[in-house]
This record gives sequence, C-alpha cells and structure tokens, in this order.
Amino acid sequence: MNKRFLAAGLAAVMAMSMVACGKNNNGDTTKTTYSATSTVNRELEMSEYNDFYLKTAEQYSQYVTLGEYKGLSTTVDRSTENVSDDTVQSQIDALLKNTATTTDVTADGTTQNGDTITLDYQGLLDGNAFSGGTATDATYTVGSGKFISDLDTGLAGLKANVETDIPCTFPDNYSSTDLAGKQVIFRVKVTKISRTTTPELTDEWVKNNADAFATYGTASTVAELKAIVKAGLEKTNKETNESTKFSNLLQTIEDASQVSDYPKEELENLENTMKTNVQNEFTQYGSSYGYSDFNAYISGVYGFDDEDAFNKYVTEYAQSYLKEKMIITLIGQKEGVKVSSDDIKTLGDELAKTYGYSDYNEIVGSFTNEINAEVGYEALYKKIQEIVNAAATEN
Repeated sequence: MNKRFLAAGLAAVMAMSMVACGKNNNGDTTKTTYSATSTVNRELEMSEYNDFYLKTAEQYSQYVTLGEYKGLSTTVDRSTENVSDDTVQSQIDALLKNTATTTDVTADGTTQNGDTITLDYQGLLDGNAFSGGTATDATYTVGSGKFISDLDTGLAGLKANVETDIPCTFPDNYSSTDLAGKQVIFRVKVTKISRTTTPELTDEWVKNNADAFATYGTASTVAELKAIVKAGLEKTNKETNESTKFSNLLQTIEDASQVSDYPKEELENLENTMKTNVQNEFTQYGSSYGYSDFNAYISGVYGFDDEDAFNKYVTEYAQSYLKEKMIITLIGQKEGVKVSSDDIKTLGDELAKTYGYSDYNEIVGSFTNEINAEVGYEALYKKIQEIVNAAATEN
C-alpha cells in the first residue's frame, strides 16, 4: 500500500469517501455526526475546504511539534529528464501499434512472423504421440518463441488447412528428460491466420488519429507529434523527480518533527476503514482465491501471521499516514497556503479524466461531497510539495 492511501488516487479517495457513513439497524445509510473539533473528513462544499483544513490544523497543533522544513538538501538525478530521440520514437511506435488493424488472411495468406494463428498439432516421437504434445484449436503468435525454436521457425510460411510435418529437435536442457535432445515430428495444420498491420508514421496518420495521442496535446504533422511527445515525456520525468525529491525531504521533516499523540477519532476512523476494506475484499474475493477463513486469507494474500499481526500493521500504517497528514496540514497553515474551489475542481477534473468520468462534478454526484475533502487534501499536498522543494538544495 502507498503511504498516501487517502490522497494517492481516485480509487483510494472513493474507498475512503464512504467512511463517514454508517448504517442503522434497518440497514439505511446515515451520516456520521461530527463534533466541532473533529478532524475526520466530512461532507463539504469545495469552497468550505480551506476553512476546514485550517481548523484541523488547530487540532493537529496539539499533537505535533513541527520540525524544520525549509533549507533542506537531497540528491536528485536530473539527467533522467533528458529524453532521447530513441525514447520518443519508442513511444510513438507504441501509439502506432495501438491503432493497428487486424485482418483474417486465412483464405489466401501464408503464415509469417507476427501472425496470430489457430492450429492443431501432434508431436510424434519415433512415430508415436508423446504426452503433452497434442492440441486442438491452439492459439499462437508466429515468431514469439514460446514454442521450441524449430517449431516456432517452422510455423512461418504455411498455408491454411494444409497438414505439414515439421522436424524438430528438443533442446538438451529441456524440462522433460524424456524429450530433452530428442528428434521429433510435429504434425501441424493451421486453421486460421490473423494478421495485424501497424500503420506507418505519416502526416496523414497524425491528422487522422488525434485521439491516439490526445494526452500529449495536439499535432498535425510528424514533426509536431514528436515535439509534443518529447515535451510530455520530459514533463512526466520532471514530475517524477519532483515527487521523489519531496518524498525524501518529507521523510527528513518527519524525522525532525515530534508527535505526542494522534486525534483519536480520526485514527480510529482510518483503522476501521482499512479493516473494513480488507474484510469486504475477503467477502467478495476470498472464495475465488480458495480461502473460507479470514485469518487464512490475510496470511495467504498479505503475508500476516494472524489477525493480531494484521491489526498491528493497520494501526502503525494509520499512524504513519496521519503523522504525514498532520505535518502537511501544519506546514500549510504556517505558510498561509490557500486551497480554492478552482484548485479542487482542476485536480478533480484530472482525476475524472484518468478514471473515465466526464468531469469532477460527475464524481461528486456518484459519491458524496466528502470527496471534496479528500481531493482538497491532495491539492494541499501538491502545494506543500512545491514550497518545500523550492526551498531545498539539490546535491
């Protein structure tokens, strides 16, 4: 699990959005009642988040003595931000591959490397079929190397529905000692040939496939496409460096900060959420993994010795997250950081694009206004990252 399990992405945000709801005895959903001093996320409008986070900061100040967070130093490898022409071409090749077309050439085609074929085959050793060497309607990509070399090579150049004998020699180190080093015949009949054609990179392709590279921007020529892909990759690498830089600096800040305790209600809320999520996961998927007992599930899937070990981990994890959140919030308060409705909406729209929603309003409509608190904290986190990183020196 990522330490920022509340603010690392929409999936986590959505899981946590249901925390503030309980069920009455009739199974109806009811909103939790919050006290004026509660730091637990609540339903609020985007415009209310800034005031909410500042009020939580007042509560957090009872538990945290903030360490130095400016003038720190860390190591950053900026060379990774230089994107080569080969890297750009590899990314464009992937875009071209995504627009490839597949056609059935069974009637008049001959198999070639890259074709996906359906075939029947029978392996014969000294004229007798051997175990594991026979299949019907098998699917294979010619040239993929997943069959032994002689058979893989021999599948190129075949006509459909023509039975062919392919002489093969198993490798000396083959896993089956009965076949290792042995000469055999594979009697093969290809019944279907599908061929995928990847388009060439041309100005025309660029003009006609704007959706294929929309995440990078707009382009109408090959040169423009290469430029926006290069810029996009450089931006991504820079963002990765900034995130890594802040993670390292944040660890230094945490080490220098003192935490005397945690807000009880919020800590319990986080613990209960994590436990409920894993319990629901077990209920939904446990049987498909072959587990009917929760202890066996958390042992087999997560590696915990027992439920006590799992609960201990949950507490430590929630404390670790909450320590980070308190520090981020207090830095925001000290620096006078404001999180506006526009900040939340902009970030929410980015998340919506990532997770297949039309916009952030659709996300809020699908869940509750508690999402505003979650996304608001993510926006705050990003602002603190900028402040701390800008004040740090790089080795």
